[in-house]
Amino acid sequence: MSATTARKERERAAREELILDHAQRLLLRDGYQNLNLDELAEAVEYSKGTLYLHFSNKEDLALSVATRALQERADLFEQANQFTGRTRERIRAVGVACGEFARQHPAYFHVELMLKSASFWDRASEERKHLHSLQASRTFLSVNNIVQEAFRVGDISKVGTRPEEVTFGLVSVSMGSHIAAASRELAVACALADPFAVALKNGDIFCDGIGWKPLFADWDYAATDQRIRQELFPQATWLH
Repeated sequence: MSATTARKERERAAREELILDHAQRLLLRDGYQNLNLDELAEAVEYSKGTLYLHFSNKEDLALSVATRALQERADLFEQANQFTGRTRERIRAVGVACGEFARQHPAYFHVELMLKSASFWDRASEERKHLHSLQASRTFLSVNNIVQEAFRVGDISKVGTRPEEVTFGLVSVSMGSHIAAASRELAVACALADPFAVALKNGDIFCDGIGWKPLFADWDYAATDQRIRQELFPQATWLH
């Protein structure tokens, strides 16, 4: 690649990041249905035609905003995978990573559900869907690798259950908890002072339910949490 081509690629990448920064702001403020591309073009100081040089349509743009956030989530999960300890401690570190992501991106899980609707997904380009799926695969593998290890070392010994079923259950509990945690009305109705801590507790209930050792009552998970915060997420002030 020539120096000129490399410079143009850097300029294109920087321009796309600028567009995504402002698109994310408008999506959070106005929602997908009210996302105005004319306003976006004015905000980034490029023509509307320039937006279409980067994104085929509004669906591609919204999906790219979500993919960028999902990449950050995958990065956090892979960071959590480096935590040393029992498999249940490591999956707890992933749960804390999920809580940190949800705290930083409170609207993400609602947006993700919208993006997976057929009416939206079918209009997005194959390229953008592929990029999104790559990041989703990273998050899945971060969880599933720990689950598979837990089966291998005997921390999970539930007969007739496949690792992928456990991973699916964990993902379902996590997504459902964080969608609910993003609802202020529900948090108030349930008198929850700290929805993220409750989301982590829901993971404990699930793990205890399938007999993932060591069970919550049999281990000092407060000490584990302290290590997770010290070693991985010092900003996680919600982690007690």
